[in-house]
Amino acid sequence: MCGIFCSILQDAKLYSNNIESPLTEILRNRGPDVQDELVLNYDDGHIILAGSVLWQQGEKVQKQPVVADNFIFLYNGDFYNLPKPESMSDTSWIAKRFSECRSEKNLLNLLKQWEGPHCLIIYDKRDQTLYFSRDTLGRNSLIIERISKGLNLLSTSHYSESEKISLELPPLGIYRIKVNDLTACILHPWQPLNEYNNQLLLNLDIAVGWKTTVESPISPEWMLKSKLRFDYEFYKFPYIDNHVDLYNNIISQPQIKESLTTLHQLLCDSVRNRVRNTAPACRLCLTKLGLKTKCNHAKICILFSGGIDCTILALLANQFVSDNEPIELINVAFESIEGQNISEILWDVPDRRTSLLAIEELKKLCPKRCWNLLKVNVTRSELQQHLNTHIKHLIYPLETVLDESLGCVFWFASHCTSSTARVALIGSGADELFGGYARHRNTFRRCLGSDMEHYMAVEIELEVDWQRIPARNLARDDRVIADNGKTARSPFIEENFVKFIRSLEAYQKCCFSFPEGVGDKLLLRLYGYQIGLREVVFLRKRAMQFGSRIANKKQNASHLSENLKL
Repeated sequence: MCGIFCSILQDAKLYSNNIESPLTEILRNRGPDVQDELVLNYDDGHIILAGSVLWQQGEKVQKQPVVADNFIFLYNGDFYNLPKPESMSDTSWIAKRFSECRSEKNLLNLLKQWEGPHCLIIYDKRDQTLYFSRDTLGRNSLIIERISKGLNLLSTSHYSESEKISLELPPLGIYRIKVNDLTACILHPWQPLNEYNNQLLLNLDIAVGWKTTVESPISPEWMLKSKLRFDYEFYKFPYIDNHVDLYNNIISQPQIKESLTTLHQLLCDSVRNRVRNTAPACRLCLTKLGLKTKCNHAKICILFSGGIDCTILALLANQFVSDNEPIELINVAFESIEGQNISEILWDVPDRRTSLLAIEELKKLCPKRCWNLLKVNVTRSELQQHLNTHIKHLIYPLETVLDESLGCVFWFASHCTSSTARVALIGSGADELFGGYARHRNTFRRCLGSDMEHYMAVEIELEVDWQRIPARNLARDDRVIADNGKTARSPFIEENFVKFIRSLEAYQKCCFSFPEGVGDKLLLRLYGYQIGLREVVFLRKRAMQFGSRIANKKQNASHLSENLKL
């Protein structure tokens, strides 16, 4: 991931040629390979554009910001559907397309076609207009800050005593402002706004002090509704205590076979794109040996709890990583004290046990692959030190106990010093898509209506989770992982995969009349079983913060964190 920064200063006297030092450091952490900065004047103000690049695609590093005719742009992310040569970086290809744009209509038509996790900041010098956006699924971070007589847009921020209001930019579409008038904004939404989206937009308007006018939806093709009707319902299958027989029976049904075949094709495509679009050298060889040296070190890692989601990603990644390269599986455990006498530090946390079980399955299924399990053990003193001095700034502007716990897990995993990978595959989105949280089961149980009302209650809960995943997880995870020079890639959150899974009914993805570890995320568990997994597919879902033992269940995840008070 790259670090991008744009600052609009409406008073020439405020201009400083230097971005504040702590912010420069965390932007450079995201993009350690090359940095550049550009300052432009307009009327009585200035625009500062700065980019820090983590090289992942193309034959060479492409520095940012990039000038393309009348446009200057900053780009953070990956596009996976561009008709470009493999030797060309996304950034170079985008620059060529931007240089051909002669109108806003041309620009919007371009942006609606591109699929992949990204954020864009585009300045049109001709009209003194700034466009900015997060992708349709909100996978990458972009923070907007209202400062005195100005505005900041940046990948990651840093708490300071200066007066500012910060929030994550809602991924609602493409925003447009005039740099000499920060009281008005135009939004070209990805799709028609619902009640939840309108509330996000209202919160944005209040925070930054402008009024947003919403124009016609852009409607990228992949977002157009197409209800795929499969004639099956998991609840119609009688429960069999022998889970192997149960799964064999369900998988044998023609409609479910067809559904699993489509799932397999789409998920394989997603994993392949995220594994193969990487730089030809690992983190160490790129910095120490230069690009002429052939590198056979690991370039791909998986943040690995040993659960069904990440184990499926590991098994699929095996198909697309060179045979002579290892794949890293990074597992995190936080110090656990047992008994009243604080004398024994235990790393035998639940996620460590499941990771050992899962890696044995992977070795049996892929005996030729070198699976490198990297165990990250974090003491409480290490946790507190890094949280207080650094991690809390990456989590900012979020501030709940859940943000603290999950942010720390992902930061320590990606910080693993023995890892050489520059790409981290993560299982984000699987629980929201397939029904993996305990609250999905509780929603089903608490419903007192008919069978259909039970199903609809779960459907509504899944929709709520899906809408809030960018704000609840994705932007924060991007910030903490990218801080360690790794690109976080989420194969489950891919446009065409998401479109297919969300076209299914809730009762075609999960079945809460079956026990935990069997019916939750049932469609995904069936898929794991189909591709060879036997032990992992029947493990009960465990939240990462509890499985790693960073948190305990007595904490309220939605409460404000004492450690994140800045």
